[in-house]
Amino acid sequence: MKREECRKRMAKNLSGSAALYAILIMIMLLAIGTAAVVVTGRSDISENDEMPAYAAVESEEEESSSEEDTSSVEEVPDTTMTYPEKDYDFVRMELDEVEAKYTVLYDISENSIYTASNYKKKAYPASLTKIMTVIVALENCEDLSDTYTFTEDDITSLEEENASTAGFTAGEKVTIEDLLYGAMLPSGADATLGIANYVAGSEDTFVELMNAKVEELGLTGTHFTNASGLHDEDHYSTAMDIAMMIKYALENEDISEKFLSIISAESYTTSETDENPSGITLSSIFFQRYAGYYIDRDLDGEEDADIVGGKTGFTDESGYSVAAIYEADGDYYVCVTLKSSTADQATMDNIAVAEGFMPTYDLLEDLVDVDDEDDEDEDEDVSVVDTTPEVIDQTESAQEAEDETESEEDSSSEEDTSSVIYDDDVPG
Repeated sequence: MKREECRKRMAKNLSGSAALYAILIMIMLLAIGTAAVVVTGRSDISENDEMPAYAAVESEEEESSSEEDTSSVEEVPDTTMTYPEKDYDFVRMELDEVEAKYTVLYDISENSIYTASNYKKKAYPASLTKIMTVIVALENCEDLSDTYTFTEDDITSLEEENASTAGFTAGEKVTIEDLLYGAMLPSGADATLGIANYVAGSEDTFVELMNAKVEELGLTGTHFTNASGLHDEDHYSTAMDIAMMIKYALENEDISEKFLSIISAESYTTSETDENPSGITLSSIFFQRYAGYYIDRDLDGEEDADIVGGKTGFTDESGYSVAAIYEADGDYYVCVTLKSSTADQATMDNIAVAEGFMPTYDLLEDLVDVDDEDDEDEDEDVSVVDTTPEVIDQTESAQEAEDETESEEDSSSEEDTSSVIYDDDVPG
């Protein structure tokens, strides 16, 4: 009887355990299925949809733990970045000469935008993707003098995709630093493939790092499927997100100096290799297109802002795009324009937005300083004239001169500096 009772109890326990295991398996499958819907659901967003507000997704472990004990729910940590507010000087962009479909002018230091159009809408970033590629590489490479050796398969795969390249060849051992410049300046897909393979072992695994960085930064309008920017329906970003990637890179103390040196370089020569004994001279597509252009915010015919650097992009589906960094009065501004019809138009679109809407407070201060200097000169002249016998007459003349100066200041302050003028003869 005791053996029979023991067998019955064991059978009962086993059936109970099986039921428990079945329940646990169902919970795990439900959690995995939910996560898959969250990830793959991105592809259902049409090109013109506006990105949703950021919502953190719990991991499977967090979901299971919350089911076990709901009394101690951990707060979702704040994301690294905060989407900007429109500046109080924000102006809705209505420039007839700007053709770009998606635009934003972003003040990095103030975390505010001065003008924009469709800046939260989904767009195809093309080679502007490489901005994030370089960011992830810089954060995951301890020694930029390390090398990667290209294989025949690497080069063949790029030829099949008809991707732009920096000029590296099969068997060539290239430093990571050379790859970073090769990705940014000539927009080489061979460079991004080398970076991806070196950092993560494959491009697919590297893309996981890119998307993890996107989630870490709280950028809700971006998803990557490759490291170079080749077209894919599920590979997209927004003008705002791209601008914020640049903000992150410029303000991250660990990578900002190197990132800035790369994106602002007009040319770079790679290290000597057996395949290229003199190295490869890499030229920035961005600076080639900006040759002959300058930024004139107050339309006085003089350059009054620096063109720091930037990145261009193009695919048939994305059109021509530019992400440019400008500097004025010690502050950085990022202007992103996406989907222009030609390379020249993309450059002019970006410059038009920058010139039309970058603040000019510092220039107004300069004008006040010049007026003050003129007043001092007039005062000096008056003091000399006052040494003549006709003191009263000269004093009246001096007062009239001051009145005329004040009138000129009032009229000059009423001038409109909001319009944009272009010289059609500027090359580029």
